[in-house]
Amino acid sequence: MDKLPDIQETKPNIRIPIKQVGVENVVVPFQLELRTGGYCQLNANVSMRTNLDSNKKGISMSRLLLTLKPYLALPLKHKLIKEILEDLKRELGSTASYMSFEFRMPMFMKQSLKSDNRFPMYYDCKFEGQMYQIKDVQESGDINHPMIDVFRFFQGVRIQYASYCPCSASLCEDLTQKGSCGFPHNQRSFADVLIETIEPNYVWLEDIVDLIESNIKTLPYPVIKRVDEQEIARIAAENPMFVEDAIRIISQALNSRDDIFDWVVKCTHEESIHTSEAIAINYKGLHGGLDGKKFL
Repeated sequence: MDKLPDIQETKPNIRIPIKQVGVENVVVPFQLELRTGGYCQLNANVSMRTNLDSNKKGISMSRLLLTLKPYLALPLKHKLIKEILEDLKRELGSTASYMSFEFRMPMFMKQSLKSDNRFPMYYDCKFEGQMYQIKDVQESGDINHPMIDVFRFFQGVRIQYASYCPCSASLCEDLTQKGSCGFPHNQRSFADVLIETIEPNYVWLEDIVDLIESNIKTLPYPVIKRVDEQEIARIAAENPMFVEDAIRIISQALNSRDDIFDWVVKCTHEESIHTSEAIAINYKGLHGGLDGKKFL
C-alpha cells in the first residue's frame, strides 16, 4: 500500500485554505448515559470535520472514521468528544476539528395527565463539539503569544408542544357574546433549543426537556383517553400563546439556570389556518456566542 500513489499528498492548484471538510450522515452505535442511571444503546448520525491548509490538496476521509472507531463502545460524554476532537487534529494534522452526534433519546414511560397510561416517548437530540486555536493573550500588545486549544460543547433538544391562538380564542369569545359559537385553532409546535455549558457545570439532556416542558404547559402525550383530552383542553384555555409568547417563556426559563452558559432557541408553530409557519428565534446575545444563524 505504501507504494500506491496518494493524490491527496500532492499540492492543490488553488492555494486557498478550507474552513471545514469531512464527512456527514455516518450512522454509528453508541452508549448514552441516562440521568436516572445506567446506559442505553442508541444509533447516532455523526458529522466529522477538520480544517485544511492551503498547501494540502485533501484529507483522508477514512481516517476520520478510523479515529472515531475506538470510541464507539464507550459512553458518550463531553469529555469523550473532547478526546475524539484532539485525536482528529493529531491524526489529520489540522488546527481545528468539529463533530456532532444526532440521535433520538428515550424519556421512558410518559405519564398521561389523568388516566393511568404510560408509553415511551423519544426526543430528537444532539451533542456538538468544537476545537480550535486562539492566541493565549494574557498580556495585551504582545504579538508572540502561543496558540492554545479552545474546546466548546453544545447540547440540543427538539421539544414538541401545542400552541393555542389567543387571537382565535378572543374571536370565539366575541362570537359567543353575539349568540353564535366558534372553536379556537391550535398548532403543532416545536422548540429547538441549543445550549452551551462550561466545565465543571454539566446539564443533562433530560434537564433541558424538563425545563422547557415545565414552563410550556400545553404538551403532547403518546396515549390519551377522553379524561386526558378534556384536561388538555382545560390547560390550553388557561395558556393561549403566540409564537412570541412561547419564545419569551422559554428564554426566561433558560436565563434562570446559572449552569447554562449560553443558549439559542427557535420556536416553530405549524399554522392550521395559514399556508405558512410562524417562527421566532432568540439567543442570549453573548459576544462571540451562539446566535440565530445556528438555525437559519
